[in-house]
Amino acid sequence: MATRVLSGIKPSSDSLHLGNYFGAVKQHIKLQEKYEAYFFIADLHALTTVHNKKQLETNILDIALDYLALGLNPEKTIFFRQSDVPAHPYLAIILNNLVPLGLLKRAHAYKDKLNRGETDQSINAGLFFYPVLMTADILLYQPKYVPVGEDQVQHIEIMRDIAAKFNHTYGQTFVLPEALLPSKQEARLIGTDGQKKMSKSIGNVISIFADEATIKKQIMSCFTDPNRIHPTDPGRVEGNPVFVYHDLINQNKKEVKELKARYRQGQVGDVEVKQKLFQAFMTYFEKPRRLRRELYQNKDKVKKILASGAVKASKTAQKTLIQVINRVGL
Repeated sequence: MATRVLSGIKPSSDSLHLGNYFGAVKQHIKLQEKYEAYFFIADLHALTTVHNKKQLETNILDIALDYLALGLNPEKTIFFRQSDVPAHPYLAIILNNLVPLGLLKRAHAYKDKLNRGETDQSINAGLFFYPVLMTADILLYQPKYVPVGEDQVQHIEIMRDIAAKFNHTYGQTFVLPEALLPSKQEARLIGTDGQKKMSKSIGNVISIFADEATIKKQIMSCFTDPNRIHPTDPGRVEGNPVFVYHDLINQNKKEVKELKARYRQGQVGDVEVKQKLFQAFMTYFEKPRRLRRELYQNKDKVKKILASGAVKASKTAQKTLIQVINRVGL
């Protein structure tokens, strides 16, 4: 039996950016070539922040289109919507009765809200129990690996604690999956502001599927070397977002090497370096952008892919859920 890998994609935003791609999507696409892969759109999790029906529906479709355009292959991967498999919330309810309140109070997502001045009166219960639903999402499929970002490692640890407690209480039922992390550079891709991790919430992103004018504006506004006043001044390449992006997406490595040398010597301006980056970006994502436009014109095909994936996922999830139900005495 092939080693299984599983991950969820939360549709809380309406578009993917460069940080999403290198921090998660690219890794997911590679994994489908090596493992038995399950990837799902975590729409139940999105309810913690998205409370508008049309917005949620748009986000779900966008995520599906983005992943399919970027290379997720439904012939190799079981791709589905979380809410199409009722076993997810069912198992979460069972697990809720095993989880100590204190464990959930230590979760980063909950503590971050408190640190931002929110209280138990304003934080919704869905966010508080987020780690339990995430645990159910994973354990239903008994994967060996779960690809996650650094900010999700604690949730994997919580999941392992819950699984171990269930096994101890009711008998060996769940395997304890392991986190699979991207490289440090890809996991925390610096944003265009040159200060924080790329994030749509603070607007320091380069959007993969935006129109060309928007992408060019995002790239041309990139932070570079603040100590470089004139194009003839020697510039710093290390940690410079523009060159970080060049290293990741510019397939012309000779050009990148020459740009770096000229930049260090004060022989090229920021404008030219950014224009070259824009050209490299559009070349790198040319095929996915074209494929996404085609898929958008055939939304029924996308819906059929998700529906077919849900049927396959349900068969696997149901086997685990029946075992759990029998173990607990329901």
